[in-house]
Amino acid sequence: MTEWDEAGLARLRAAAHLGIGDAGLLRGRSLSPVLQYAGDVLVAALAQGSDVRSLALACLDELNKRGLPGDAELADELAAALGEGAPTGLAPLPVDLGAVAAAMDDGFQVLDPERGDVLPADEADGLPVPPGVLPEGEDARRGAARAWLAEQGFRPVPRSL
Repeated sequence: MTEWDEAGLARLRAAAHLGIGDAGLLRGRSLSPVLQYAGDVLVAALAQGSDVRSLALACLDELNKRGLPGDAELADELAAALGEGAPTGLAPLPVDLGAVAAAMDDGFQVLDPERGDVLPADEADGLPVPPGVLPEGEDARRGAARAWLAEQGFRPVPRSL
């Protein structure tokens, strides 16, 4: 099984950020260290009609077993994309989960609920992003941001220019 090197992670981050369902990035690699990114890529792949059911089911199983913040929310979205669950009912918001996690780490920032921008609290109105102690690791931080967004009634979708 191939490990996640920096080049592989960069391609996976880009695919998740842009909503590109390139499941080829996931094949032959462990999903465990990148479940949040993998789930987003697989949701996009399913929406694009790709034949990724077995890979998506494996990701869903790992998300359900791991149970970190944000995993249940992503599992619900993946199950809905697979036709195995109801839609989440969360409003789509084009937001960068990394930016939301950084705002949670720093505090004193707001999320624009229409555009998905994270801005300094003194420069804009929006949803105050609560400061908090985030888990270690990029994937876990991404999940914590996803969980907070779901509490606000949103699910992340790719940003576009």
